[in-house]
Amino acid sequence: MSQFYLAAPFGNYLRSKKARSVIGTFTVEKRTGLIKQIITTLRYSHGAWYNRIGLRNPGIHFGLNHYYRSKRDIISLAAIDQGDWEKLYQIVPPDIDVELNISCPNVLHYKNYVHGIEHFLNDQRKVIVKLKPDTSDKMIEHLLHMGFNIFHCCNTLMTDKGAMSGIGLRPFVTQMMSTIQFFKSEAEIICGGGIESLADIKYYGDLGAHGFSIGSVCFHPFKLNKLLNSLPEQTAYDLAH
Repeated sequence: MSQFYLAAPFGNYLRSKKARSVIGTFTVEKRTGLIKQIITTLRYSHGAWYNRIGLRNPGIHFGLNHYYRSKRDIISLAAIDQGDWEKLYQIVPPDIDVELNISCPNVLHYKNYVHGIEHFLNDQRKVIVKLKPDTSDKMIEHLLHMGFNIFHCCNTLMTDKGAMSGIGLRPFVTQMMSTIQFFKSEAEIICGGGIESLADIKYYGDLGAHGFSIGSVCFHPFKLNKLLNSLPEQTAYDLAH
């Protein structure tokens, strides 16, 4: 059965029997100024949302203590400085499912940014890697070689207006799915980018998506409620696998 996810940061505040909530994204230390960044940078234009929020969050310890509620939740993590992946690995319990956000366009990535993320792989949890829209073929091959098998296509795209989300991501998601499937046909792919209806889900499903990330539609409560009501209710087994 296909799986559905409420993307971070919406998963911090929304829960549904139809989907798993992705909470975060959390970094090792808190990054202040979230409300100010939302007010000053969040914009809607021509069917797409733009932001320059830059991973503002209260930090991983606060996230675990105040946002994480059950095994249905997935924690989104990101590194800011070298050594952060190792610190996050030590902090997050080994049986909590994680999404490794290696792709935020509003944060500068240091050299060898993905070094250390392989420590999160174990047989107790689900590990999702969230890719950027222009992830190179070389990086996808590298991640597969490291042992990762579940990919979220994709994060926002940096433009002159800010990081773009929504339907404008569809061509990038489509291309990335094709690339991943070329290298490893059995890889699990979670698609996001303008999902607002069953027609959008069918589009990605026909391309071979295993899961669907619900994001920017959360800005429209009526559309979100309509979409969630149209989805099948997932069992405890479905939500945990």
